[in-house]
Amino acid sequence: MKKKPPKAAWKMVQAPKKEGGLGVIDLELQNKALLLKNLHKFFNKVYIPWVQLIWEKHYSRDKLPNHTRKGSFWWKDTLKLLPLFKALPVP
Repeated sequence: MKKKPPKAAWKMVQAPKKEGGLGVIDLELQNKALLLKNLHKFFNKVYIPWVQLIWEKHYSRDKLPNHTRKGSFWWKDTLKLLPLFKALPVP
């Protein structure tokens, strides 16, 4: 079975409807934004259960390890964005 070329360019599909696109959200960008939001909550030690649990159980010395081999896929994906998070301007 031959692979057919796409019927529309991805940039056009993602464009807002007002601009003639379909308004489809870029899920990769959306995912990064949400993971960065979690890093913000984590480093600011926002008082929510998962933040408290991770700090108390894994980072009781208030320091992140240089590399993490253990943890959920969610936490590993979140920590991959650490350099990007550190590069963000502080308000």
